[in-house]
Amino acid sequence: MEPIRKIRSKDFINRAFFFFLSVLLWSFATAAPVKAQEDYLLGPEDVIEVTVWGHQDLQRQVAVSLDGSITFPLIGEVGAAGNSIQTLEKLLAKKLANGYLINPQVSINVKEFKSQKVFILGEVKNPGTYPVTKKNDLLFTLSSAGGFTPNAGNEVMVIRPKNRKGEAITLEEAQSRQEMMFKINLKAALDGDSRQNILIQNGDSIIVLKMPYFFVLGEVKSPGKFNLEPGTTVLMGISMAGGLTPKSAEGRTRIVREKEGKKEEVRVKMDEQVQPGDTIVVPESFF
Repeated sequence: MEPIRKIRSKDFINRAFFFFLSVLLWSFATAAPVKAQEDYLLGPEDVIEVTVWGHQDLQRQVAVSLDGSITFPLIGEVGAAGNSIQTLEKLLAKKLANGYLINPQVSINVKEFKSQKVFILGEVKNPGTYPVTKKNDLLFTLSSAGGFTPNAGNEVMVIRPKNRKGEAITLEEAQSRQEMMFKINLKAALDGDSRQNILIQNGDSIIVLKMPYFFVLGEVKSPGKFNLEPGTTVLMGISMAGGLTPKSAEGRTRIVREKEGKKEEVRVKMDEQVQPGDTIVVPESFF
């Protein structure tokens, strides 16, 4: 019975991990706001606050217009879209210094991020469209969606379309269009693997996948549906179902597996790995 206790403990740890991750993502979402990334590129509908030090009368909140420009006192219309915060600060300072102010010091903060959007789908509490904001790594972006549902798995797919059309893309569409896709391991991202906690770009679709599952039926003590962890073997699956009953015919264990829309039965060994959607069937002994 020791293997069963270990597997159940592993399942508990897995659930605890996702609870912790949801709490962590919530903490990202409620953290105090910080200044936008220096490399954030402004776009239409972003709202910025411009401060000219020593000239309080020039402090303004202005929205980037649909044509990508802002209007500022003394200098009129200035192109903003496509510029980083630092670039626009230098541009405004240069124009203000051209006959208006002596050595002006300009500071800009983004108050509302509206021009760059991503789509968060799948097993999250609040799927929808979200702006690319102060930080744009995967974990921070996922925090906007309020954490995971109980069915969430450990994998996330990030789809990066070649042509950004302002709408989400499903996995099926991405595969048919041969779009760029990244498969992310959430546990690795949380452990600090920067290769997994990738930077999110405007137009990305982020899909939190369901936890894969399998079934165990027949002569086992607790038949039912179970979460499928990577590397789960037939023997481990039977252990998760409480082990074999005295009437079981272990040597005739089989798996019912769907292929191309059709179900087929295959005889398996105890060390064979279980695939998503498999049904392990342990028949009754004839003796």
